Amino acid sequence: MIDNAIRYPDKSNVTSMKTIANACTCHSEEITAVLTLYDDGTIFECNKAAGELLGCAPIKLTWQHVSIFLPQLADAVLMQGERINPNLRYLSHIGYGFDMIGFGGVHFACALFFNEVESLGKHYLRLIIRPMYFTETPMA
Repeated sequence: MIDNAIRYPDKSNVTSMKTIANACTCHSEEITAVLTLYDDGTIFECNKAAGELLGCAPIKLTWQHVSIFLPQLADAVLMQGERINPNLRYLSHIGYGFDMIGFGGVHFACALFFNEVESLGKHYLRLIIRPMYFTETPMA
């Protein structure tokens, strides 16, 4: 269930402003975290930047459900037919901050951008992740 209850951490806890600035302003796929998902939320592909952002090798993300690091998407219907869930599309459009948890337990707010991708007659969901800022302690 997606709600508006995210509490952003105190900005004094930011650990790497340079990394965040690069991730937020660079449009190169080498730096931008990108996942390709099946319509059920299982990760089909993951680029190197996504693995680095989440603190693991990209191969460890493949075949995992996206909710392991985006708990707000655990019960969310990502696709409705061949289209992105309109609620997710809207939250993406307004720059809603999703709570993301890296494999090292680091919490951070991120903006998510959802795109529909078709390949060989199958529909996938491309998820672009733009971190807002990090904190060393879990969010309350």
